[in-house]
Amino acid sequence: PVTAYLSVASKAAGFAVILRVFYVAFHPVAADWTMLFAVLGILSMTLGNVVALTQSNIKRMLGYSSIANAGYLMVGLAAMGSIDSVSDAQSGILFFLGGYTLANLGLFTAIIVISGKTGSDEIDGFSGMIRRAPWLSFVMIVCLISLTGIPPAVGFMAKFYLFRAAIDAGLLWLVIIAVLNSVISAYYYLKVVKIITTGEPASDEPVPISLPVSAALAVSFVGVLLLGILPGIIIDVAEDSIIETASNAASILSFVPK
Repeated sequence: PVTAYLSVASKAAGFAVILRVFYVAFHPVAADWTMLFAVLGILSMTLGNVVALTQSNIKRMLGYSSIANAGYLMVGLAAMGSIDSVSDAQSGILFFLGGYTLANLGLFTAIIVISGKTGSDEIDGFSGMIRRAPWLSFVMIVCLISLTGIPPAVGFMAKFYLFRAAIDAGLLWLVIIAVLNSVISAYYYLKVVKIITTGEPASDEPVPISLPVSAALAVSFVGVLLLGILPGIIIDVAEDSIIETASNAASILSFVPK
């Protein structure tokens, strides 16, 4: 649970603060930090994905993949530096955070339940789990597909909005690097899907799951698919938030001496 919390809550809060600070306080000097976020994004994406490829422990794999996802978010931060894409970039970042939070919480919850039963966090320990825990496995598969960026899960639309904002900001080269990193991530995400669905289970004993945990998984599962099919539910809220932030920023800056 602590790993799941640190994986999503701290990242969401941190990027929400960065989003507000750099938009409100530092946007007039955006040219000075746009390239900084672009370079940090490339380093985060590449380091996270390459190291995640080598992991045999599923929690460590997801830990490094969270570094890669922070890199994707930095693509949106870099796009904020362009006046033509600032609103799209901000709403894209908020949408990505919402989708990522749902997918990662659902995935970690399922992993915690299965690991508690098997006593192992090794990826091989999830072999054939679709036969022992169909519901848990199904949620894991959908969340992994979302993190990969495959439709109809929310991860596809999240990356689409971020990358579109970056292209509008003239950062096509950064989007190309991000897409290549997404291809790398697909290998280790889909490898887990393959192990879950086609591997031989170590036992035929079913994995028990409590009703509250099952309900929590259902919320993540429905959210991942619903926001992937109807992204406007969150995008509209994000855009309203951006408009309010812009209004507040204008009020604050009006008191700053020229």
